[in-house]
Formats: sequence, structure tokens, C-alpha cells
Amino acid sequence: MRERDLGDAGSVNRALKRVADLQGGVVSTAQATAAGYTLEQIRERLADGRWERVRYGQYAERIELSGLTPWERQDIGHRRLVHAAMNSMRPQSAVASHYSALLLHGVPVWGVDLAEVQLTRTTGRTGLKAGVRHHRGLLEQSEIAVVDGRAVTSIARAVVETASRTSFEAAVISADAALRRPDVSRDELRRLIDVTEHWPGGPAIRSALAFADARSESVGETRLRVLMHNEGLPTPELQVSFDDEDGFVARVDFFFADQNTVVEFDGRLKYAGGSPDVLIREKDREDRLRCMGFEFVRTGWADFARPHRTAGRIRDAFARSRSTRLAG
Repeated sequence: MRERDLGDAGSVNRALKRVADLQGGVVSTAQATAAGYTLEQIRERLADGRWERVRYGQYAERIELSGLTPWERQDIGHRRLVHAAMNSMRPQSAVASHYSALLLHGVPVWGVDLAEVQLTRTTGRTGLKAGVRHHRGLLEQSEIAVVDGRAVTSIARAVVETASRTSFEAAVISADAALRRPDVSRDELRRLIDVTEHWPGGPAIRSALAFADARSESVGETRLRVLMHNEGLPTPELQVSFDDEDGFVARVDFFFADQNTVVEFDGRLKYAGGSPDVLIREKDREDRLRCMGFEFVRTGWADFARPHRTAGRIRDAFARSRSTRLAG
């Protein structure tokens, strides 16, 4: 096929685009040549940056990612790696699993190696090869879904798989997010806990799922909840609403009723860009809560790097509340 028949200079031709759209934007050398590209044209596109090599023999158009957060860029990169790995394998020989499946389902992950693709197969090799971790396992039909044209383990199954091989914190982050999904039930998770009782990671699965709570509304809130648990703080109530004489004040992330203390995770201001209007509303909200007699502790992303100090700030608020009550 002549160069002028291949579509716009900066894009793939229509035949290859149809293939790419079914595979997360990733195509193989064989698919590109079948659509009319020569090996020389593929090399040219890689050299001038129009395409990028996802893995050996697998390519994708380069996309603009500068406006995204680092974790959003990592998520996109991992999805492409999953499609490239599965595109390199015999059809129906494996399913995306563990945290690779979670990302394809749109469930957030944290604290995992996104350079490594996770696949499960019923036969064949296991272990790590060429950036792909091959697992072996038997899957019921109810534990398999299709996302972006790829066979993946169900959200519930992927949560359990991930919990068996990651930290408690990473497992709870994905479990909390999964429980917020209407298509994930506690009953299915309980069934999978029974199925995985004798897995090497069985105790980790049970611990993470027992702690998981759909009321944690973000990765930051879950991380803070885990931090407080690890530091031995009492268990807070989640998403508690308060009103004063002027009406609704706030729905707070964490409330320690016995200590009369509110704790908030400040990730939302990060995304608001710190605009004056948002800052003023947050300050007013905080002032009204303090006027109701509550101690107030605001936390942010940087506090995860110093968990003991962060827990100390919360304990200091508990102490101030006790002093106020005794003085009264």
C-alpha cells in the first residue's frame, strides 16, 4: 500500500485503527503489516515519535499525557502493557488478573509494580518472563469478565488475587473502591474468601477484606484510615454529617465521637488547584465545626510519609478535647 493510502501522516490508517480500537490502542507488527504498513514505515514512525514500542513487536500511537497526574500516566501505561502482553499470546490462553484486571475494570490500585503485567492461565508456565507474571489457577465462569475486548478476572476475584500478593494497605485501597461498585457484593467476596482459604496469601486476604469499608471515598481516605489503624488509634466513624443552627455544615471523613474530634483528608483541595473560593469555603466549614466544639485535624498527602507524627497530631487533638471538657 502506498504511503498516501495510509491516512494522515500523524495517525494510523483506518484499517489499523479498527484493530487498535479493539485492543486498547495496541497493535502488533503482523497487524500493522496486514493493514498495509511496511517494516520500514513502522521503524520511521517509532523513530519520529508518532508511535511508541509498548513491548517487543507491539506498538501504539503516542498520546499526549502531560496534563495528567503521574498515577494517571502510570495507569494508562499499564493498560497498554496488558493489551500488548495479551496480544502476544495465543487467543484464549490467559486472562488478565490481579491488579492488571483491577485497572482494566477501572478500580484504583496503589503500591504495586505497574511495570509487571499479571496474567492467569489454567496450564503452562508460571513465574515472571518478559515483564509478565504468569499465574496458574482454575476460574469459574462467574469469575471471568470481558473489558476492552480482553478476558479478565471479575472485580471480586481480582480484589482477592491482589490482596494475596500485596501489602495490607494496597489490598484495602482496592477493596474499598471495589465495594463502592454496585456490581460487587459482599456475598461474592465471602465466597471467594472460602475458596482461597488455603492459598499462601489466605490470611492477608481475610484481614484486608474484614477491614474494607465502602464508605472510604478515595485512595487518600483509605490510606489515612489504614495509617490510623496501624498506629493504634481508635476506630473512627466514617462520613458523618453535621448541622448547626444555620443548617448543614459538613459531611466529614472521620469522626472520633468519644474524643469529639474530626479528621479530614485534604486531597480534594489538591485537585481544586487551591482556588481562593474553595479555600474560603473550607475555612468557613472548619470554623463552623470548631464552633460546635469539635477539635479539627486536617491531613494531606505529605502526612503519609510520617505516620507516627500524623498519629501524634490526632492524639494531640484528643488531649485538647479532654482538657476542654474537664475545664468546662
